Amino acid sequence: MNLINRRHLSLALAAAAWANPTWAQSASDFPTKPIKIVSGFGPGVGIEVSTRILAELLTKELGQTVLVENKPGAATMIAANQVAQAPKDGYSLLLLNIQQYNNPLLFRSVSYKSTDFIPIAAGGSLSLVMATSKTLPVKTAREFIDLARANPGKFNYGYWGAGGSPHLLVTRIQAVTGIKMEGIAYKDPAQATTDLASGRIHLFVTSATHGLSLQQAGQANIVAVGTARRLAKLPEVPTFAESGIEGLPSPWWGYGAPAGTPPEVIAKLERAFRAAMATPRYKQMLADTASEVLPFETPAQFKEFIDAQTELWAAAIRPLKLTLE
Repeated sequence: MNLINRRHLSLALAAAAWANPTWAQSASDFPTKPIKIVSGFGPGVGIEVSTRILAELLTKELGQTVLVENKPGAATMIAANQVAQAPKDGYSLLLLNIQQYNNPLLFRSVSYKSTDFIPIAAGGSLSLVMATSKTLPVKTAREFIDLARANPGKFNYGYWGAGGSPHLLVTRIQAVTGIKMEGIAYKDPAQATTDLASGRIHLFVTSATHGLSLQQAGQANIVAVGTARRLAKLPEVPTFAESGIEGLPSPWWGYGAPAGTPPEVIAKLERAFRAAMATPRYKQMLADTASEVLPFETPAQFKEFIDAQTELWAAAIRPLKLTLE
């Protein structure tokens, strides 16, 4: 290579590094400043709490502070848009969940694409439960379905987050059982909990952790669980499948980065996530929330899972013919 060509190459490399500093950053230097995980949920929601625990563990693994930034609203699209448009340097991550991948099937306008994110690590599979008001004379999901079928349109269900997993699951339950209920939207689970206890709403699908607290406080009855096997803490409560409600996928969560983030940075983040998730504290958190491990060893395996789950949810959503604004 002659002197002129070498000079041109040096100038080109310098220009590339100036235009995209992360391109020139080595994995050994990352991270040099705090990292944030952007959550599309408000504080206190199940997977948001799990993410805060994980952030503490990641801080120890990476030697830099890892923070959770709450950007709730618009069915998690505010958070997704923010991360999709963030610098591709590994310092802005997204709390991934099935909602972001379902949104294009549900909403008229979605400004991000699923390909805007690179999956890094799977957090787990979330357990949902069916909670009914104690004002109803039912103890099982089958009894509730029979009662609702005999009284079409007379029962209400609550949900928060249009197009979220609880909303879709109740809509799917109605489709597969033939019952008809009125939906009432809430900004957060707190008011829905109050209305369930008073009997203003009769059915609420929520996380297993929240459902257990409702039952223990005498505010609701848990009549079915959305897990493959009965929960150890509710051995007498049948699963959805045992209750005759088939074909309901389980929601999941995980973590991703903007597409275009350097592979070396993704690899370092993935190793830190895996180490944090292998700790007794994280495993205990999963057990306490009736969540299940998603045992993927690489980001590629996690992406294959996401693609398969997206198709599974799409098959459940399309017959519902929902169009949300």
